[in-house]
Amino acid sequence: MTRRSLRIAKKLSVTTRESTAQAGASRIPSENADHPLSQVARSAHSNRKRPKFNNDGPENSDDDDNYRNESNYTQIKRNKRRRTKMPDEFRGVRGKLGLLEKLARDVPLDIMFEIFCYLEPNDLINLARTTRDLRGILMSKSSELIWRTARSNLDGLPPLPKDLSEPQYADLLFCTHCYFCSKKGACEPPFWSFRTRCCRACAVQTFPQLYSLKRTQPRDYRDANILPREVISPVTRIGGKSTTVRHIGHLALAQRLRAEYDALSKEEDIDIWIALKMEEQEAVREHGRLCQEWYVTMLENRQEELLEERKQMIFKKLEEIGLREEVEIMINSPQSHLFLRHDSVNQSKQLTEQVWRKIEPDLVKVLSDHRQRRIVEETKVSARQRYVLLEKVYNSFTSGADLREPFPLVGGVLGRRFFWGLVWGAPRGTILTKDFFSSQLAQFLPTFIQHWRPAKILELVSIMEKDMPRFKTSDLYLATTVFDCKRCRRKLQFPEMSYHECCLEPRLSRNSRIRVYIQFFDHDDPKGPWNSSQLLFDKLASETMKAIVEVCNLDPKTTTTQDLYAANPLAECSTCDQSNHWRNSGRLFMRFKELLVHKFTDHYPIKPHEYTVNSFGGEIEAIVKREPFNLSYLRCIHCHVQVGNKARNICKHLEESHGIMFDKSSESRYYPPNQTLQLFQDHWYWNPRVAIPYRITYPNFRYKRPATTL
Repeated sequence: MTRRSLRIAKKLSVTTRESTAQAGASRIPSENADHPLSQVARSAHSNRKRPKFNNDGPENSDDDDNYRNESNYTQIKRNKRRRTKMPDEFRGVRGKLGLLEKLARDVPLDIMFEIFCYLEPNDLINLARTTRDLRGILMSKSSELIWRTARSNLDGLPPLPKDLSEPQYADLLFCTHCYFCSKKGACEPPFWSFRTRCCRACAVQTFPQLYSLKRTQPRDYRDANILPREVISPVTRIGGKSTTVRHIGHLALAQRLRAEYDALSKEEDIDIWIALKMEEQEAVREHGRLCQEWYVTMLENRQEELLEERKQMIFKKLEEIGLREEVEIMINSPQSHLFLRHDSVNQSKQLTEQVWRKIEPDLVKVLSDHRQRRIVEETKVSARQRYVLLEKVYNSFTSGADLREPFPLVGGVLGRRFFWGLVWGAPRGTILTKDFFSSQLAQFLPTFIQHWRPAKILELVSIMEKDMPRFKTSDLYLATTVFDCKRCRRKLQFPEMSYHECCLEPRLSRNSRIRVYIQFFDHDDPKGPWNSSQLLFDKLASETMKAIVEVCNLDPKTTTTQDLYAANPLAECSTCDQSNHWRNSGRLFMRFKELLVHKFTDHYPIKPHEYTVNSFGGEIEAIVKREPFNLSYLRCIHCHVQVGNKARNICKHLEESHGIMFDKSSESRYYPPNQTLQLFQDHWYWNPRVAIPYRITYPNFRYKRPATTL
């Protein structure tokens, strides 16, 4: 809604307001003596000095005494204003300062009326208070159509009440001054039932409390809800005295009702009169509620318009200094509140050049800071996308790598300075393709592995030398060399620790750039650079492995982990045998790798675990039938593809993929599988990246001895 006349640069002093003790009195008297508003104004002016309240009521009772003690009030006296001498600069005004006076004196009335029809009631009220000529025009009887037309310019405004004139209605709706003390503000909302605006201080001193006023009224209608009433909202003061809600009434209106009531003598007339007054009072309250809702909505819409206008002006100013693009980016980002809610932007005031010069440095700083943060964030996003692409290229590039020796994973490569320049150095808009990364990896990786692998092996040797001073690098490959992870307590044999997730945790990375990459991925699949700080030598597990090697008739000093995988011993935990248990789950069997997990878990058995290895007699074939067959433990030496955990899978893969033929008669499906695994030992190796489950029995399996038939 456009309020065109609010641009009027100068407002003169507000005309003196009369007392509203008489309901419906006009506050804008006219110079036309024949106009009804003038009569009301003269009446209000003659009663300007209000007499004090007469304590002698119609009924001299205790109730009257209580009312006089609690509700006596007098009209607040207004200080007289001295007429000040007009300043010299306003004498003989010419130009812009004299436009309104010239308009009222020289412009024809029909043209003036046509102009006024485009205004709003509050504009007409302000114009009527500028010059006597305009006041005379707007307060004349012939101007009633102007007021109605101006009121129709306001969409949704409730209709004119029957007891108010157009100027009175406009003044009550849009005035911002107290009718008693002329204080600006602090008089919202108006007292619609009293047809007045009043600040809290004047309301407390002027209007009596409702319950006291009701006690002075006849019993026939004191509780009939016909007395005009209003509510003074409570005020809460922190650290001071707070006030409570106060219900007030209007003495003059109550006296008028009392006079009308006293003029009636018949009960039927009284009942009809009470019903009529109740309807009138309900209509007044409903109209006041609608007016207040409209006024609040109008103010909100006006504030939104001013706010939007201010924002557009700020956008235009920022465009002149080359920051409009940054503004558009910022208001469409999650950080838009930093600009739109800024104190310099989020206010319903017109933007002037002086104000703009004051707020410009703050807004420029906000946008500059946002640009810096945006560039940093966009650089991180671009780097992360390149890291993801580089990871895919690296995984495909190394999918056929030999894992029998430590091999760097993606986290160990991405943190190198060689790739920092590729990922972070290229401009944000530059697209790096898979072919580009493949060529760079082919150039970088061979030399990097030559330096990386000996360094990591040396770290493992240093850990072992703390407990075994004579430990050699070749001893890492022995089956009796077992490491323990301090974090997950998993038992690791070389080179399993090179691919262990606890050694790849992102928290071990001190590189801020690599953290930009790894923070977007799940910690269940860590991608940090390899670190040996979580590893320790496990002496107890090493002794257990030594006992297993000896049971397999192998030499602990020379048997490697690969040799023990080829032997693939089968073990049974007699402690966990449930054959005689009420559930009768059967006996628990496992391979040697699962034995380490089972023995060193912290489930606190009642007694220590006792194992039997490769001593099952004729039951071996039936036991092996129960072993699960869905784990990919083995990899082909020729192509490094996972081929399952059975010898027949190795044989089939070698024949189909590499053309290596074997005598099928030598293949045995069941135990002892060490014969067939040893037969293919030159063609497979254990996959060190397959993690043995921890705290679960699978891939352990149980065997239940079949019941004997009598």
